[in-house]
Amino acid sequence: MYIDNQKYLDKKPKEKSWKKKFLGLIILAIFIYGLFSIFSKDEAESKQPEDENKEIQIEEVVKEKEKIVSHIVAEGDIPAEVFAKYAGLGANEMHTLLMCSEDVYDFTNIKIGQKMEFIFGENDELETINYYLGTENMVVVKKDGGAFIVEKEDIQYDVREETIHIEIDEFLYKDALDAGLSEASVLEVADIFSFDIDFMTDIRVGDEVKIVYEKRTFCGEEASDGNILAAKFVNDGNEYFAYYFESDGEGSHYDPDGKELLRQFLKAPLSYRRISSGYTGARLHPITKKVTAHYQIDYAAPTGTPVVATARGTVTSAGWAGGWGNIVRLRHDNGYTTHYGHLSAYGKGVRNGISVSQGQVIGYVGSTGWSTGPHLDYGMKLNGSPVNPLKLNLPKGEKISEEKMPKFEELKNSRASFIE
Repeated sequence: MYIDNQKYLDKKPKEKSWKKKFLGLIILAIFIYGLFSIFSKDEAESKQPEDENKEIQIEEVVKEKEKIVSHIVAEGDIPAEVFAKYAGLGANEMHTLLMCSEDVYDFTNIKIGQKMEFIFGENDELETINYYLGTENMVVVKKDGGAFIVEKEDIQYDVREETIHIEIDEFLYKDALDAGLSEASVLEVADIFSFDIDFMTDIRVGDEVKIVYEKRTFCGEEASDGNILAAKFVNDGNEYFAYYFESDGEGSHYDPDGKELLRQFLKAPLSYRRISSGYTGARLHPITKKVTAHYQIDYAAPTGTPVVATARGTVTSAGWAGGWGNIVRLRHDNGYTTHYGHLSAYGKGVRNGISVSQGQVIGYVGSTGWSTGPHLDYGMKLNGSPVNPLKLNLPKGEKISEEKMPKFEELKNSRASFIE
């Protein structure tokens, strides 16, 4: 067999050259991959400090943000323990706080149910204490080195005006709550119109109320309602209007003519929906079974219901008086006197000789003395002669001054369309 060695030899080098090229490509690819891996690793390693720095920066930002710890004062809370637990104040710092705040608020007298906020800054160091006095004001304590700066401030709410329409189907309190009005605002409506309407006797099914009021939020959360800005009450076909107006920093409610709705006497000494015995010249006494004159009003209410002074005055007596049980008697301006009988207890500080303001709690409904059940016996006299409190027709308060009437009219007109 003949073999062309030259041909074979000529082909062999070509095969070897092709394999070398293929092998070279593989080596080159591995080399490039290696370089890429090394470069990627170096780049990643070079970026790592930046990522770590970012994490550190984020952590620092979080630390810089305020931390707020809240506490609601509870029964049994001891002020020093509250400040030690939540603010980290020692005995010396607590003493300093009391000294710095003595002209603003006595922190040994924190009230049950009041909110406190303890605000901490960098390194968890105390910066501010907020103590909420109620719905309108708070005491702000700023830590200033080894001392404290203490001030009383208004609570800054976000406010918008809301309008609500209430139709009386059962009674005002329930119907207003069902319509979305807060309890505090319901009571304010009753206070505003209490000089014209007795909410225990005058309310009728079909009555209606339209209100423009301040809806408030605080830090994005719903808060207590603000002022009733305008209101219309239709009671048994009669229309009553009220407009809120501020004069010389003091706010009050006025009728459309600019007369203040505030009067000398409230229509009733407590907010309840039923009178058990009316004003009459002949009444069968439930204990003696005799028909006697009854020149006062009996308000049936649960024991403990607060009783308020219907007008400012002076306490002439507060004590036990036989069939009256526990009774408070008040002397008022213009020859009027009032009494509040069968009380279960007296209001704080109520005693002979003290002055009381209109609406101040002077006692609590009870069943002391000659009484068959818890109720308030409320009576009134003018120069010693009995007067029917429900028929008392007193003039309205002062009228807005002439120079302020244009501003009142402008305010009234801007809100009237919402309640008409």
